[in-house]
Amino acid sequence: AEKSWQVMHMNVMKGITTAQSNEHQRNWTESGWTHAIDKGTYDRQRERLNFEVVKGGRIQPVNKDRSIPERMAENLAGRGIKDPNSDLAEPKFRTVVDFILGGSKFQMRQLAFGDQAVVYGSGNNTANASLQRKPEIEEWARDIYRFVADKYGEENIISFIVHCDEKNPHVHCALLPIDQNGKFAFKQIFHGQNRLEFKNYMLALHDELAKVNEKWGLTRG
Repeated sequence: AEKSWQVMHMNVMKGITTAQSNEHQRNWTESGWTHAIDKGTYDRQRERLNFEVVKGGRIQPVNKDRSIPERMAENLAGRGIKDPNSDLAEPKFRTVVDFILGGSKFQMRQLAFGDQAVVYGSGNNTANASLQRKPEIEEWARDIYRFVADKYGEENIISFIVHCDEKNPHVHCALLPIDQNGKFAFKQIFHGQNRLEFKNYMLALHDELAKVNEKWGLTRG
């Protein structure tokens, strides 16, 4: 059988916008949904299958009551940490790391839907109205959540949302790069002093993640 590979991308951002948050949470108006379906690969019938993992590894529907920027502000205020970009006209500090975590399309679809017939692609695919989310995708997500929480601190996870409504199920994890002293420290945590140190760190991170993904049939690429 063809191997399935794990996927991990890391986007480093100087904060997170409301527009980015709306995409993660699918917090769109009707016109927003129309635009998203027209331009993207979203299936509105499967949006109800999206979920998030919250403190303690608990699974719940995606909470749209507060945007991710609002969650971030609340998190920092509760810890007495100032956002270094808050007083700047243009943000310049790297304060959010957006991890995209998943794997090869076939295996991720198996985890999410098993052998159910699924219509993939953009639209409001009514054939998916009775589709059920499999428990395997939730257990995989819990394992990935624990990995991130153990490595970077659960208190630094401001959202951990699993999308099952696109072509390939995946996680968006918004993480604050804050060290044990309560300081934003992206370079110290992730980058190191130069590109070689950063490369070596990321290679090691892929190795560590592969140990988690092994039981889910996802192999280190």
